[in-house]
Amino acid sequence: MDEKQIVESLKQHDPEAFRLVYDKYHQRLVYLSYGIVHNTEDAEDIVQEVFIDVYDAIYSFKQESKLSTWLHRITMNKSYNLLRYKRVHNIFTKLEDSLLQRADKSDDSEEKDEKIEQLHKAIAALPKRQNMVFTMFFYEKLPQKEIAEIMGVALPAVEQLIFRAKQNIRKNVKDIN
Repeated sequence: MDEKQIVESLKQHDPEAFRLVYDKYHQRLVYLSYGIVHNTEDAEDIVQEVFIDVYDAIYSFKQESKLSTWLHRITMNKSYNLLRYKRVHNIFTKLEDSLLQRADKSDDSEEKDEKIEQLHKAIAALPKRQNMVFTMFFYEKLPQKEIAEIMGVALPAVEQLIFRAKQNIRKNVKDIN
C-alpha cells in the first residue's frame, strides 16, 4: 500500500491503516519527542496525543508533504508546547513558593494567605487578554494553538501575550514585596 492509499484509508478511519502507521512511526516519534522533552513518560504521552490528532485531523492533511513529515511536525509542536507549559508552570510555582517561604519565616499562616492572595491579585490585575491567555494556558493547560483558535488570533500573538503576562506578574509581585 503506497502513502496515498494509506492516507485515504486513514480518512476512512480504517483500523488497519492506523495500525500500520502506528507500527511504522510510533518508536521514531517517541525518540523525536524524547530528544526534545528529555522525559520518557512525557514523550510517550505526546506521541499518544499525536496519534489521537492524526485520527481527528487526518482530513486536514493536504498531502503537500509526506505523512512522516506531518507526523514529525505535530510531534515537535506538541513537544515544544509541553516545554513552554512547563516553563510557565515553573515560573508561577517559583513565585508562589518564594512568597510561601517568606511567609514561612514568620510562621504566620495569615501572612501566608495574604502573600498568596497578593499573587492572585497580580494575576487578576493583568490586562484582559493577558489574563485570558494566561488562565487558559496555565490553569486549563490548553495548547497555545488551541488558545489562538479560541481567541481568533495568530499563534505568535498568544506567545507574546503569555510572555507579557509573565513579565507583568513578576513586576506586580516585586511591587507587592
